[in-house]
Amino acid sequence: MEKTDNGEVLETQSTQTAETALPDDVLLQVNDLKKYFPVAKNFFGKPIKFLKAVDGISFTLKKGKTLGIVGESGCGKSTMGRSLLRLYDGVQGEILFDGQDVAKLKNREFDKLRPNMQMIFQDPYASLSPRLTVGEIIGESARQHHLVDKAGFHDYVLKVMDMCGLQPHYFERYPHEFSGGQRQRICIARALALQPKLVVCDEPVSALDVSIQAQVINMLIELREKLGLTYIFISHDLSVVKHISDDVGVMYLGNIVEYGSKDSVFSHTLHPYTKALFSAVPVPNPHVKMNRIMLKGDIPSPVNPPKGCKFHTRCEHCMEICSRIAPEYREVEDGHFCSCHLYNSEEDTLRLLAQADENERNEAIAAEKEANKPWNKAKAKVTTACKNVVTKIKNKFKKSEQTEQQPQEQPGQTEDSNVEEK
Repeated sequence: MEKTDNGEVLETQSTQTAETALPDDVLLQVNDLKKYFPVAKNFFGKPIKFLKAVDGISFTLKKGKTLGIVGESGCGKSTMGRSLLRLYDGVQGEILFDGQDVAKLKNREFDKLRPNMQMIFQDPYASLSPRLTVGEIIGESARQHHLVDKAGFHDYVLKVMDMCGLQPHYFERYPHEFSGGQRQRICIARALALQPKLVVCDEPVSALDVSIQAQVINMLIELREKLGLTYIFISHDLSVVKHISDDVGVMYLGNIVEYGSKDSVFSHTLHPYTKALFSAVPVPNPHVKMNRIMLKGDIPSPVNPPKGCKFHTRCEHCMEICSRIAPEYREVEDGHFCSCHLYNSEEDTLRLLAQADENERNEAIAAEKEANKPWNKAKAKVTTACKNVVTKIKNKFKKSEQTEQQPQEQPGQTEDSNVEEK
């Protein structure tokens, strides 16, 4: 088969890209991950407004390590975890898992890869089917993916159950017969039955007591060391994240604002939001006074986030540039990334301000062009006419109400007044 010179060069480049997509010690690399949910549509059914749950996330996760994701409720932590496993459709960006772009794989191709990526859900009560026994719940996926035959099914499930601290006689029982901690162990056993490489733990201990939390966390650490697992651990509890994680990412309104190793993030915090988040952690010492950083206002809506830095409406270090353009996600220290204008150099600040001016000019030109379109002109005229009609009707009703409220003179009153005057 003959090939042109250009064709040979292209083929060589694509082969090198597939081979050197990820280093040997990297299991997962995420580039500009986005997940938008439509919340409004136009007359023709086209989405025109979106909820930006995950808005451009990038990170790298090495094999055998644990990445902890923290942030307040509604910042997109769980949506990010589900998007990595393609539990949502319409995910944008690159999800490189073992050199394969998960976001671009077809369903049949991804089915072969799915056993390597599993998830432990937050609610152990809702994530287990009440109609199946524990043995069926744990072994159903292994049977579906042909990891075990019919003869060895029972022994394989018992082996997984023993690894997760479940007794053999639990095999024939149903989920309603167990406590919360035991149900969470069943969820962990179901995920590990497929022998995965990556496990996304979506707040697996948030619904458990403190003593049970410690047992489950220690079991996850033992399984990671024994099986060589890689975790993405999503949690609100900063102490738990500090205990189990190697790297930590802090999310705010769909973005990672700070990312680095556990020691660098907890000992040398950079972003103002991370400092406020860590200041809320209680210290078990009544003699230590906490310097709590109180954030003003509520978290903005992800449907209509503020322009520029999303945190500038609540930040005490807000500057002019913060409200005009979003900060760049950069490496401030060795392996420590942050997205904040406080760490810009003078050259970076001038460059970003010039870019903000250009963006504002382009937005003004685009808005003027959009307003001058015939359809938008006609729409504006109709809207103005409707408002005028509504205003006239309201004024008429107000006048009629005022005339009704005015006191009317009774015929007897005038005669009595004339008599008094005489």
